[in-house]
Amino acid sequence: MNRVLEVENEISELRNQLQNHKLYNSLKSIDDIKVFMEYHVFAIWSFALLLNNLQINMTEVRTSSISLEKSTDSVLINETVLEEEIETNKVSQTQSHFEIYLDAMRQADARTNEINNFIKLIQFNNSVNYSLNKTNIDKRVADFVKFSFSVTKTNKPHLIASALIFGQEEVIPGMFIEILRNVDSENKYYNKLKYYLQGHIDLDIDKQRPLSIKIVSEICNNNQQKWDETITIAKQSLEKRIALWDAINHLVQKEKFYA
Repeated sequence: MNRVLEVENEISELRNQLQNHKLYNSLKSIDDIKVFMEYHVFAIWSFALLLNNLQINMTEVRTSSISLEKSTDSVLINETVLEEEIETNKVSQTQSHFEIYLDAMRQADARTNEINNFIKLIQFNNSVNYSLNKTNIDKRVADFVKFSFSVTKTNKPHLIASALIFGQEEVIPGMFIEILRNVDSENKYYNKLKYYLQGHIDLDIDKQRPLSIKIVSEICNNNQQKWDETITIAKQSLEKRIALWDAINHLVQKEKFYA
C-alpha cells in the first residue's frame, strides 16, 4: 500500500470527526466568524512555526554557504515556504499568510489584542510557553500552540512535517465564503477575508497538498520507524485540532449567550 495512503487510512476516523465537528454548525454570522478568528489566528501562527522549523531542519538556511547540490526535499520545502511567506495581498503588497490573516481580522473588526501581545512577547525573545502563559487566551487554545511548539523542539523533520500536513483543517474556508456572501454580497466590507479564504483554497488544492505529500514521502522514504512515528504525530495533531475546535465552539456559544 502507498505509505501516504496508509497514514490517511490510519487517521481517517479522526479526520471525519474534525470535518463533522459541531463547531461548523455554530458559525452562522459575521460575529461568529470574528470570535472564531480571534482564536484561530493562534493556529495560523502555529502553522507558520511548524513550516519555518521544517525549513530550518531540512535546508542549509543556518549556514552562510550555499550548496550547489540540494536534495529534492529541500527544494520542496523551500518552495512551500515561498508560497506561504511571500503572498500578494488584496492591494498587490507582499505579505506572509499570517499577515494577510491579521489584516483580514482588522478589517472585520475582530479583536487582535491577544495575538498582538503574544507576538510582541515573542519578538522580545521570550519563549513560546512563557508568552502564551502571559497572554489572556483560553488554556485549550494555548495548549494547541504548545503542542506545535513541542513538535518543533524534537528537531525531527518527519514529525514536524506530519503535524504540518495531516493536522490541518479543510472545511473552514469554503463555509466562511458562503457566510460572507450572505452578509456582504457587494464585497465591500470583508473583501480582505474573502481574498484570504479564496487564496487559501486555491493554494491548498493546486500546490500545497501535492507538495506536502511529496515532502513527507521524501523524508520518510522506506524508513518504517519514521512512517510509524508520522502516523502517531498525525493522530495527536488531529486530536489537538479537535480539542481546539471544542474550545472555540464553547467560546463562540459563550459569546452568543452574552451578546
